[in-house]
Amino acid sequence: MNFKNVKFVFIGFVILIVIFAVFHMTTKNKKKQSNETNEVEQIDYQDNIKLGISNVDTTNPLLTKNKQLLDIYQLVYEPLFSLDYEYNLQKNLATEYAKTSATTYIVKIDNSIKWSNGSSVTADDVKFTVGLLKSRDNIYSENVKYISNVEAIDNNTIKFNLNEDVSFFEYNLIFPIMCSSFYNGKDFFSSEQYPIGTGLYKISTIYNNQIILEKNDNYRNKEKENKNINKIYVNIFSEAGEVYNSFKMGNIDFISTSNTSYEDYIGTMGYYIKEYKGREYDFLSCNCNDYLMQEKSVRQAINLAIDKENIVSTVFNNKYYESEFTLDYGNYLYKNNSVSSGYNPEKAKEVLRNDGWIYSNNRWRKNGKNLAITIAVNSSNVKRCEVAKNIKTQLENIGIPVNVWEISDSQYNSYLENKNYQILLTGIYNSYSPELNYFYSENNLSNLNNENIKTILNEVKNVTDKKELEKKYAEIANIAKDECAYISLYRNKNTLLINQNLVGNFEPNNYGVFRNFESWNKEK
Repeated sequence: MNFKNVKFVFIGFVILIVIFAVFHMTTKNKKKQSNETNEVEQIDYQDNIKLGISNVDTTNPLLTKNKQLLDIYQLVYEPLFSLDYEYNLQKNLATEYAKTSATTYIVKIDNSIKWSNGSSVTADDVKFTVGLLKSRDNIYSENVKYISNVEAIDNNTIKFNLNEDVSFFEYNLIFPIMCSSFYNGKDFFSSEQYPIGTGLYKISTIYNNQIILEKNDNYRNKEKENKNINKIYVNIFSEAGEVYNSFKMGNIDFISTSNTSYEDYIGTMGYYIKEYKGREYDFLSCNCNDYLMQEKSVRQAINLAIDKENIVSTVFNNKYYESEFTLDYGNYLYKNNSVSSGYNPEKAKEVLRNDGWIYSNNRWRKNGKNLAITIAVNSSNVKRCEVAKNIKTQLENIGIPVNVWEISDSQYNSYLENKNYQILLTGIYNSYSPELNYFYSENNLSNLNNENIKTILNEVKNVTDKKELEKKYAEIANIAKDECAYISLYRNKNTLLINQNLVGNFEPNNYGVFRNFESWNKEK
C-alpha cells in the first residue's frame, strides 16, 4: 500500500470516528431532553397539606365562631345552599326550592347524597339541625331567627314556616346540616362523637392541638375530588403569632387572615398572597330629618369632597379597599354598577352654588343657615376617630366647618337606635343576602324616605329571574347615587398567605377560601 492509499484510509477512519461521535452525542442529548420532559410532566406531589389556626373556642361545627375553622369545615359539612364566587345562590344538598307564600318555603333535597358513614341525607336531618341552631346562641342564630317551625313532609321535602316575610330568605339556608340518626338518643352538644358530614373530607381525629381530615370515600362528586391530597392536618395554636412563626418555618402551607399587619410576623419573602374583599363596611350615615342633612345638595357636596383614596392610604396604609356601595364586596347584583361620583371638590362647591348656597366670609350660607356639620363617632374605635378627623380636614378645605364628636359606646348605640344624630360614622358586617332593607326600608338608619326605592325593594321579594334582579338593583344604585343618604368609605381586606410549594387555582371570597380545591397540590 503506497502512502497515498494510507492517507485515504486514515482520512476515512477519522470521518467514521467523527460520525460515530456526532451520532452518540445526538442520541445522548435526545435521551436527556426526553428525561427532562418526563420530569416536567411527572411532578411529585405530597399527599397532605398543613393548615394553622388560633384562638379556637370549640371544635363543634355549629357552635364555633372561629372564621378560619368555619372555612375549613366547609370541606367536611355541607348546607342546603352555598354561594359561588359572586355570591350567587347555588344548590348543594337541595335540588330545588319554591316560595309558596310570603312566609312559606318548600325545599327538596337529594336523598342520593350520602353521609360519610354511608347513610342517606333526609329531611329529618334538616329539621334536626334547625332545632339545634335554635336551642343555643351561635353564629347561625340570625339565619334561623325567623323560622317558626320546620316540617319534614316526606323523606326529601322540607317546609319552612316563617313568622314574617323575609327578603331573600333562601340565603339564610347556608348553615351546615348535621346527621340526625348519628345522634339518635344522644345529646349533640355534649357527645364526644365527631359529627359526620357529606363533604370532600371527614374528621378522622381531633387532638388538643390538631384536627386531622381524610378523604370521604362516600363523596358524590368525583370531579371535585383532589387526586393528590389525602389528608389535611389542621394545627391549633393558642395565639396568632405562633401560627405565623410556624408558617415562616415552612411547617404550615396556608393561612387565611384578616390581619393587615402579617408582614410584621413573616416578612415579605418566601410566600405569595391572594387578597379579597371582606364584608366589614364603614360609611357615613346622613340623618335626612336633620335641618341641614335633609338638603340633598349638602349630602352630595360632602360625598364629592371626600377623598377615599386618601383615607385608605393615610389611615389604613392601603390595607383596606375604597368602597362605593354596600354590595361592592363582590355581589353579582352590583358588579356592573357604580354609585360613586368620584372625588371632585370643585364639583362639590358647584353643587352647593347651584342650590343657592353662597360662600362669603369663609362660610357657606343659604336662607339664614350656616353650613357647619357635626360628625359623631364612637370614641372606642380608634381608627374611625382618625377617619373622622381626616374627613374634617377634607371638608374644611372646601369651606364646610366640621365638629368631630367622639362619643361613648352607650351614646353611639343610642344614636343607632334612635337616629337622632346629624352625621354618624358607623359600619356593619354585610350579610351574604343582597337585601337592602337596613338602608332603605321604612325606619332606616338615615331616615331616608324614598318611595321609589321602597317600591323596588317590595318588588324584588318575589323576583327569581337573575336579569330582572340585576335591572332592579341597577335602579336602586342610581337612586342611591343621587340621594347620598349614605356615603360609602371603605371595607376591610382579607388575605390568603400561601407557601411557595403549594400550587393551584386560588379564588377566595369571604364565603369560602377553598374554592377550586381540586386544583390545589403541594410539591415535594
